[in-house]
Amino acid sequence: MKTTAILSILMLSSVILCSQTLNMTFKAAGAATKVDSVKATNLRTTETITLPGSDTLVLNVNTGIVNLNDINRNGCIFPNPFAGKTTFLAYVGTAQNVTVEVYNLSGQSVARTKAQVQPGSVAFSLLLSKVGVYMIRLTTDEGTTGFKAVCTESIGGGNQILYTGTDALPQKQALKGTVIFNLGYKLGDVLLYRCRSGDYTTIITDSPTASTAYLCEFVLCRDPDGKNYAVVNIGTQTWMAENLAWLPAVSAASKGSDSLKYYYVYGYDDSIVSSAKNTVNYKRYGALYNWAAAMNAPGKRSPALRSTQDVCPAGWHLPYDEDWKLLETTLGMSRHDADSIYLRNSGEVGKKLKSTPGWITGANCSNSSGFTALPGGYRNTHWNFQSLERNSLFWSASQSDTLAWYRNLDEQDTGVYRFSTLKSHGFSVRCIKDPF
Repeated sequence: MKTTAILSILMLSSVILCSQTLNMTFKAAGAATKVDSVKATNLRTTETITLPGSDTLVLNVNTGIVNLNDINRNGCIFPNPFAGKTTFLAYVGTAQNVTVEVYNLSGQSVARTKAQVQPGSVAFSLLLSKVGVYMIRLTTDEGTTGFKAVCTESIGGGNQILYTGTDALPQKQALKGTVIFNLGYKLGDVLLYRCRSGDYTTIITDSPTASTAYLCEFVLCRDPDGKNYAVVNIGTQTWMAENLAWLPAVSAASKGSDSLKYYYVYGYDDSIVSSAKNTVNYKRYGALYNWAAAMNAPGKRSPALRSTQDVCPAGWHLPYDEDWKLLETTLGMSRHDADSIYLRNSGEVGKKLKSTPGWITGANCSNSSGFTALPGGYRNTHWNFQSLERNSLFWSASQSDTLAWYRNLDEQDTGVYRFSTLKSHGFSVRCIKDPF
């Protein structure tokens, strides 16, 4: 029988509790008949929980005052933001060693502790000596989870993490045969659901105000190597939610052409495909293509578009300039800006497209669209790779005289750049589903 773990109630007399719950369920549609799992992330707090697709996600909605009954299976920080000192609460189901680490935005570890704990709600006191934004990393037998913490005031002394004890695990109780998974939530937060079924993945984003039954539309988006890509519906369009990674060949950045096909992997300067595929940058950002490779001319024919098919999987195509414009206006860009060139800021569309985390300046990223643009950099016409972790550049299938239109997302801006450039650049590719 499925059961639910009712978490410990930690009481503070000065805290006023005011909350309600919303129930989220998930159902498959399209190319799959069931949802295997859902990874839910609160994009404001970065709290994440993974649950079987047949189970229920409970959002603990509060008025902004932390409800200490709402500690989820991963943990929470209270208060947050905080003035130099706060408490990190985590939940573990078995006796084990757990590790808590604090990192600054440069990725440097500033504090670390390891403790042998008993089952239940475990507490750590965090003392940070400098103002700033930090990531708290919890490592248990179930894996690693990250949390964002904001320190608003400095305190004396160095950074410390102190284990302060465990509240015993209460007896599990049955609740109508359903396992309940909890996630903290404030009205207005944006949640990203990564829904999986076999090798299908569909991303949904939402800011719910009521209990919701989500329909996860699974779509085939498979390249010739058998990789099936995550997808996301944005308005009337369906986009790949990760960069194309098909790599039939690979070249060093010192080689290129406006008319011949060239494929690159950022930072890789050899011609061995298997080695290129083993690099961190390939696994994280996919491949880079010059425009000839992205268009794949003469290539296949797309019955839906009645035009030459590009490097994208069957049933998908390299987005035209107008496809990009529709995406931008759907997300709030004005039509005037969509038709303009250079940086267009209306609607903060770039911020909505960019993943969290992954960029150097996280303040300009929300990923509220689910597009999940990662800063994979590009191959420039000076035979170098450039702008890793700072820029996402994507081809369009549209030309401007002898040049091609593209989009650029910059880590310092919340908008989207639109311009045309030489076809010998190596940019990322996102495909869009054909309009059947």
